Amino acid sequence: MESTRQDKKFQSSWKLPPSSVDLDRRDSPVNPYHRSNRARMTHPWWTLPDADDQSEAEISGLPEFECDTYENSYIDACSCCTFSEEMIIARRRGYCKKERSRREAYRKIKAKVENAVKKHKIFLLRGELPKLKEALEARGWVQKYESTRTRALPYGTAANLEAHSLGDITQADGTLNERAVIFALLRHRQSDFIWDCRNDFVKWHRGLGCNVLLNKYQRSHVYTSKLGMARLLEDAYWLHEENVSDALFPRTYNPGEDQCAFVEDFRLTAAAGLLKWFVRGMTAAAAEEILVAGSEGRRAIPVARLEFAIERCEEFVVAATHEDIDIERSERPSDEEWDRFLDDHTAALHHGAGVDGTSEETREALQRCFLAAVAILEKLKAVDPQYEMSDMRGIWILKPSHLCCGNGIVISHNLKDILRRVEQKPKDYYIVQKYIERPLLIKKTKFDIRLWYLVTSTFPLTIWLFKEAFLRFSSKPYTCSNYHEAIHICNTAVQQKYDEKRRRQRRRQGDPEEPAGSRSVRDQGWDCEKLNEYLKSIGHKGEPYYDLIYPKMTEAIVLTMLAAQNLMERRRCSFELYGADFMLADDMSVWLIEINTNPRMHPPSSRLTRRLYSNVLESLVKVIMDVPVNACADTGGFSLVYKQDIPDFQPYLGPYLFVAGKSMTLHERPPEPTATPEKERRANICGPWSKRQRARTAPPMILRSREPNVADFIDHLNAARCTVAN
Repeated sequence: MESTRQDKKFQSSWKLPPSSVDLDRRDSPVNPYHRSNRARMTHPWWTLPDADDQSEAEISGLPEFECDTYENSYIDACSCCTFSEEMIIARRRGYCKKERSRREAYRKIKAKVENAVKKHKIFLLRGELPKLKEALEARGWVQKYESTRTRALPYGTAANLEAHSLGDITQADGTLNERAVIFALLRHRQSDFIWDCRNDFVKWHRGLGCNVLLNKYQRSHVYTSKLGMARLLEDAYWLHEENVSDALFPRTYNPGEDQCAFVEDFRLTAAAGLLKWFVRGMTAAAAEEILVAGSEGRRAIPVARLEFAIERCEEFVVAATHEDIDIERSERPSDEEWDRFLDDHTAALHHGAGVDGTSEETREALQRCFLAAVAILEKLKAVDPQYEMSDMRGIWILKPSHLCCGNGIVISHNLKDILRRVEQKPKDYYIVQKYIERPLLIKKTKFDIRLWYLVTSTFPLTIWLFKEAFLRFSSKPYTCSNYHEAIHICNTAVQQKYDEKRRRQRRRQGDPEEPAGSRSVRDQGWDCEKLNEYLKSIGHKGEPYYDLIYPKMTEAIVLTMLAAQNLMERRRCSFELYGADFMLADDMSVWLIEINTNPRMHPPSSRLTRRLYSNVLESLVKVIMDVPVNACADTGGFSLVYKQDIPDFQPYLGPYLFVAGKSMTLHERPPEPTATPEKERRANICGPWSKRQRARTAPPMILRSREPNVADFIDHLNAARCTVAN
């Protein structure tokens, strides 16, 4: 009776009507996602495991605890029964007090494990996620443990036969080691839910059941690596849909394959940057600051460099607008000319050099260059979608394609330095990306936005977005004169080196760089609501974060996953949690930086991340466990933002013959006088248009008085050929 009540309680927790549970079915699925045949796929409810099915709930017990009696010699040697009366009672019962408590603890553990096996609630966690473990155990799941020897192997390749890392079953104080007992009971039992925290996850053993829940899609690094995502987004414009899928992504190159294209972009960006610097300097109140007189000690850039930059930008605009089709291409500048130009660009933008203005003649040339530069920059702005983001300093960022946590990132404005670093690494190691030089700053500090999203199906593509994002701040004020990681890289793993705790340690050691009253924006725990209020305080109307930023981030995620859909494995019982990183430019444009598989969920770096990580994992469990059996279930912080519309049948999209024409008069006997217009219309041959748009031509040999019929084209040609021959 007690077991029946527990089973009914379990069934009611899924909120299913009684008619939806098939009590006579014996081949129960392993988890709510599993449907054993195609006939059930159209059923509105997921079929639940049969609670009365004991075939899969039987587990092999431990022999030392299954036997009910012990030899008297064991009882005589027992040290826990000190009194003679207790010894007599122990002899009558066959076991002593301490052993009885161990047996009771063992029975409780075994009952819990058997119940979890019966209800298919065994999970394996490869990594450290305490909040996920708590969320699953609160639902009655039992964790399966692995031995140290098999943790690095694909699932199912070897049985877990030993677990020295878990300790002995009986501990030193005589109590049971619950983890070791569970390991012994479940070592030959396959898990129903596997969560892998490893970044090098590639595949699993083919012996793993298709109905086991996995938190990974195979080879997800193909589209989540920095190089893979850049390649996908090159052709993603085909998937653009207004207010649904769209993304701004900084232009990115693989220097191992596209070095020529990168060098050309680098040079043109520097040419446009020099003109921007010149125009801004000449229009400022103190325009004389960019001019260098002969008596000054600053380096002077010749006017010819400005003319060179104007010519290069004009060539780019002509090519971008396709006006160069009938124009002979002029001789391209040599590498030596470009090297001299880049040296002067670096001197002007990074070392305080100015433009030569020593004579009246050069000042007149500067005025002509100013007018030409203003005109060409307006044209550049019209044809270059990343004009504002590029700015003028020509800074680029090198990122290792397959590394994470901010490791190996290099920022540079020197072309030779970038190419040298690329040559020192293997092919496809680095990607080179245009750095966003004008990010939106909060109290002079750079930040980015980490947004979590969950993909529960790849076909039809189904995406859930976590409503609250995580703002990651740098530790020091933003500047382009210093490329220190604490200024430019907002990754949590990098910025933890410079958090408030470490600064307090430095202050205790007497470090003069950290004043006692210093406290960065990162230490203040900004969230999305606080960002929204800040944007309103600086002049943005409405709810800037919720009305502008969040929708743009959603569109970028949808576009990226649509581009990656063909590369994603269509395994029904898989899902994956991703972390998308975005940057805001000072014009409020939203730029997708990268997408991370296996985003950091532990350990938390602050009170804010402790709350966010916990909410994300608890909400994820609700989505993957509750929604498949109840579409109206609570999803916590996740909301469904995209579900692909897949028709019931796939239309034939191959080539077909379609002929358009006009009516013609046929030489055939006239219609009967009694014929009505309706009969005339019915004499038309069936065509690809609707009735009102059908062609009024009929093949020869078919009289208009006949009813419409389908004629075989080959037969029609043979008949016509015979008529001509006669």
